[in-house]
Amino acid sequence: MVFTEIGSDRPAARGEAKVVTGSADWRRPTAVFVGLFSVCWLLLYVVHAALPLVQSGALAINAAKFDRLAGQPMFAPGDRTRIMVFGNSKVVSGFDPSQFDAAFGPGVRSYNLGLPGDEHFVPLLEAALAAGNIPTHVLVTLPWDAKAETAPPLAILYDDNRIINTLLPFRAILRDLVLFAYNNRFNFVAGIRYAKSQLDLMVENRGWYFIRWQSHFLNDELPDGFTIPTDRPDRIEVRQWPAHSLARDRLMQLATQYGFQVLLVPSYRRSGEFAPAPSADADRDTVISTSPRVRLIGPDYWTYPTHSFADPVHLNPPARLVYTADLAALLQKHRAF
Repeated sequence: MVFTEIGSDRPAARGEAKVVTGSADWRRPTAVFVGLFSVCWLLLYVVHAALPLVQSGALAINAAKFDRLAGQPMFAPGDRTRIMVFGNSKVVSGFDPSQFDAAFGPGVRSYNLGLPGDEHFVPLLEAALAAGNIPTHVLVTLPWDAKAETAPPLAILYDDNRIINTLLPFRAILRDLVLFAYNNRFNFVAGIRYAKSQLDLMVENRGWYFIRWQSHFLNDELPDGFTIPTDRPDRIEVRQWPAHSLARDRLMQLATQYGFQVLLVPSYRRSGEFAPAPSADADRDTVISTSPRVRLIGPDYWTYPTHSFADPVHLNPPARLVYTADLAALLQKHRAF
């Protein structure tokens, strides 16, 4: 039988041994594909890393709170009462550290460490402690999660979001670039300067920030009678604090190690979102753990009028003073500090 070389029309000579080389043809296009993919991945990663202010506002705020607040010195030697307030975006827009401190006088310094879009506050607390920022009191406005078991070593293989975020950390960069260009009328320089100024302002305000991009009403006030389909005005929302939780266990470990107290304090809701919390809860002051001492103080939430909100979830700037004053008065009443 006579074989012909691939890519050649010359017949094999009689008795001449020929090797079929078709099996090696995949190497060149594969190498080209891998090379092009690597270059594209690297370029997108460089753009993602070089333009942190182009990403969503929530991610930019979260990164700044890790790096520019928790990662830097937060307290002075004269700060006898050192407070960190944790929660989600409700805390971001609702708690004003400077107004809170003024209610107590010299020696009290607080920080708003709420994270928009993220309810896992323990990593931020760990970052602050690692940087040498040791609080005397940690205020928590929302329950820790109920995850009670450590994930197995290969758990990432079953978590699609974690896999794609690990392999493609820049996966939203093209969308973010388009939105950033549109929102800033394609003036990237002005847009980046504005974004930087907003983060600088957030840091200056020790974590408080008005989430302006979600406000769409005149004077940043929802109209009277505003409702959304998920409102449940006939139901009281009761916060559940899981007794078995990895986050709780870690929080207790840190509190014991660094000697701070944990205070579980009220959040807030919009009028009509839920029924008001029981009035009797205003006097609640319950120790729910003795090692270390963890106190549940006050109601699960306060209810504020619709016009106090800039959007269905977040307070507008004037109303932040009301929530901050209510929180300070509650802690003064229960002699929390």
